[in-house]
Amino acid sequence: MRIMPARHAARLFLTRRRPTYLRAVITTACPMRCSYCHMEGDPEKAGHRGGPAPAELDALLRIAARQGIAKFKFLGGEPLIRADLPRRIAALRAAAPAADLSVITAGVTRPGMLEQTLAAGLDRINVSVHGFDLDAFARRGGTLRSWHARNTFLQRVIDAGRPLKVNFVYANPAERADLAGLLDWAAGRPLAVNVLDDLTDDAAGPRHILDLLHELRGPEMARRLEPDPHSLPTTHLFWADGLRVELKDRHLGELGPWSACDGCPARARCREGIFALRLTHDGRLQACMDRPDLSLDIVDVLRAHGEAAAERAWRHFVETL
Repeated sequence: MRIMPARHAARLFLTRRRPTYLRAVITTACPMRCSYCHMEGDPEKAGHRGGPAPAELDALLRIAARQGIAKFKFLGGEPLIRADLPRRIAALRAAAPAADLSVITAGVTRPGMLEQTLAAGLDRINVSVHGFDLDAFARRGGTLRSWHARNTFLQRVIDAGRPLKVNFVYANPAERADLAGLLDWAAGRPLAVNVLDDLTDDAAGPRHILDLLHELRGPEMARRLEPDPHSLPTTHLFWADGLRVELKDRHLGELGPWSACDGCPARARCREGIFALRLTHDGRLQACMDRPDLSLDIVDVLRAHGEAAAERAWRHFVETL
């Protein structure tokens, strides 16, 4: 990973502050088979213990809201597989009326789940497009029926008028044509395409993605740095035909938001573009995908000592990072 010149590092320095963004893995189940799925740095392990029960998850989300979390994202696996997700969203919305609530989904879900989650209080939808055309989709375990369901899902989000972001992980040159097709489809539609580099490839990075975008679409008409009060700023590119692309080109390794970043052995290769806490599938609070040692078994504290004790443990964990 490149080391930023001091003048750039100073310009992008992220002052250490309490995190206000939580990414919660609420299921390990998913109909897709994507090689780069990491479940927030905590892939499912055979024989893992059960995760939080619904009431426990509600309690942990309430604690998060009281501890200053104002942006929540539900992930998996495939979060829309959870039949009780609308109830979890409604409970969180009651506890945090002003919070930003969103979900990352493959869009392959049961009929009605989109409408139910939106009615429950979900604000935004992120759809991970693991293969835009049918062949690429099938290579990741998708069927013709689920491909049509995903495409219908995308249109339903657009028709609902909710903010939509489409995530595409570019892992190798074989996906060039698939990405080009997605960009052509997205041009003129009310959405952003978030093109991500494969974090497992040390040779990849935002510069590589930017060069690829220019090869596919030509130079952008405009470029803007978009701040995020809860995470890291991102660069947005705009083309004359209405295409908007987001690049995560600011990284935790460059910015070092946690005190634990100082001297971290993983920092030199850290390209994580998100500043957030994670709630893992088995109920652990984790600060970094590359550092499983920076975690707290928060659901164990909740089960053994109750919600007040779990909140004290949460606060102490964050304050000592």
